[in-house]
Amino acid sequence: MTDRAIKRRQLILEGNLWKAILVLAVPAALNDFIRAAYNLIDTFFVASIGSMEVAAITFVGPLNMFVRTMSVGLAIAATNLIAREIGRSDYKKGKSAALQILVIALAIGGVTGVLGWVYSKEILLAASATEGIFDVANLYFRITVLSSPFIFINSVYVAVKRAEGDTLKSMVVNTIGMMIKIIMTYIFIYQMDMGISGLAYSTIIGTFLVSLYAMYDMFIVPGVLKLSLKDLQFSWSFIWTLLIIAVPVMLEKSSISFSFIVLNKYVIGYGEKVLAGYGIANRNNSMFFATVTGFASGLSPLISQNLGAGNSVRAKAAINKTFIMALAIAIAIVSVVLPFRSHIAGVFAKGDAEVLYHTVNAMGVYSITVIPWAIFQVANGVFQGTGHTKYNLIISIMRIYLFRLPIVILLSKYSSYEEYSIWYAMLYSNILTGIFAYILYLYHRKDLRLSGEALVAAVE
Repeated sequence: MTDRAIKRRQLILEGNLWKAILVLAVPAALNDFIRAAYNLIDTFFVASIGSMEVAAITFVGPLNMFVRTMSVGLAIAATNLIAREIGRSDYKKGKSAALQILVIALAIGGVTGVLGWVYSKEILLAASATEGIFDVANLYFRITVLSSPFIFINSVYVAVKRAEGDTLKSMVVNTIGMMIKIIMTYIFIYQMDMGISGLAYSTIIGTFLVSLYAMYDMFIVPGVLKLSLKDLQFSWSFIWTLLIIAVPVMLEKSSISFSFIVLNKYVIGYGEKVLAGYGIANRNNSMFFATVTGFASGLSPLISQNLGAGNSVRAKAAINKTFIMALAIAIAIVSVVLPFRSHIAGVFAKGDAEVLYHTVNAMGVYSITVIPWAIFQVANGVFQGTGHTKYNLIISIMRIYLFRLPIVILLSKYSSYEEYSIWYAMLYSNILTGIFAYILYLYHRKDLRLSGEALVAAVE
């Protein structure tokens, strides 16, 4: 094991907890922020083409997110399963876990890309794409879905690094990938006049180059979890444990994506300009929300390693401190975003007064929910870290199918709020989700245990 890896493990298991949380959470937060910025960069460049194009990529966003939910589920499971083995100093099992998950990810990513390409029109029609945005949305979706295999590789890479406690490297790599995307998007749109297709191709190039480095780093660069295909041995007990952790996350993320697809139907009913404003507001909010989401991502391996080492007291202390940090960051974000929302929205509205109006109104109503979102995400990190992801699935189902969609339907049909029905539904659902997530965490905090221990022990 390298000196750097030893120091990271010692910090996680024995060092100052405030420092450990910051070392893990800040790069993870920046990494999530950068991933959210990918979508915001799309919006910025597309806004210069036209508001219908902004509406089109807003409509496609949940579809792309739905397609890629399996990579998120695999990544969260990978972080948990690898980190607990590192906590036990069993690096052979950690490598075995990483290899198996990577192969599975590549297979699923490849199938997803092919199916998305072949059935893109049918998918968009099923999602109720309007005639005004259909052709642009189909072109954009059909190209971007081809990046699925690279996204799966990148997700596993980020998971491996987070499990090791090295959240900085994946953040740096993704930052470079984003810069490449910005450069290529500028060239394709402004120099080569490729329009929306240029935006899609830049996404493929950026994700491909990141995945290329990820494979190099995992298989070539010396490290505590340097992978080799000769060590690949599938274990059905491990795969079953992986599914126990990953499937609830996949269902959780899929339900969220599906809810946004359903929500798009209601938003677009108020007009494409409302959908464009909604998309700009959401993509800006995604960056703010990603900042606190990163604290949950950093907390997860900290819990897994400490529980793997049998230190539940330290894991609980880490949770309490992460709550404090995430809430402080969320309050700071709100204090900046709300007063300057008009200026932020103006950057993306590109002089379209109607789009600007709807964007500012949306941000004014529900950007404040980054505070309950922080509570929700830390609770999310606890359940990810212990591997009890079924609770995250329960929270998301409540958020979407009890707290959000019913409110949207009721306000849309029985009130005169018009598009404000959407904004208020987002506000109420996020607040109620934060409260419910914290109550669920309080109920389970006394007994923090790793999920599937008996099966994980069978991994060879």
